Amino acid sequence: MLGLLRDISRWERARRINVVISITRAVSHALRRLSTLGLAAGLAAGLAGAASAGETALELVSANHTQIRALSLDDLAALPQTTVRTENDFSDGVVAYSGPLVRDVLAELGLGSLNVVRFVAANDYYVDIPTSDFADYEVILAMNADGQPLSRRDKGPLWLMYPISDNAALRDPVYLRRLIWQVVRIEAL
Repeated sequence: MLGLLRDISRWERARRINVVISITRAVSHALRRLSTLGLAAGLAAGLAGAASAGETALELVSANHTQIRALSLDDLAALPQTTVRTENDFSDGVVAYSGPLVRDVLAELGLGSLNVVRFVAANDYYVDIPTSDFADYEVILAMNADGQPLSRRDKGPLWLMYPISDNAALRDPVYLRRLIWQVVRIEAL
């Protein structure tokens, strides 16, 4: 019996060591991949919780995945700002979001003539949105909520926000899925 207990104890120690080794390898692999993709600096900034005003906040990428243009938070703040007071499934109560209208951002990026654009989040989640949404509704790239800059922890620094409270049709799950946060890229499709 004592031998069996020793074997179980050794087995348990070996299992714990293997778990630690597996986790270490996974973290190491993830960091190498982030470094290869040039995202390590972005991850570090994301862990800090805020984006700097002068750093690239949004990039435009062509259909062949080539960066065409980049905008900083300062560039986006220089565009006319709009406030949308709305509720959504991801915040408590009515919040006053402010930022540039998406149609103005698309015009600034030279994408006004496209029918569909893809918004991509920091975690590579994406949503394809018909540009008619931006003509029909006051959709903004929210940079602030109730007067405070959106941090990465608060779904920022850029959160695509529809005026849901102003239009019952926008309560449809189709539009709720389009409330993409931590937007980092717009792709021309």
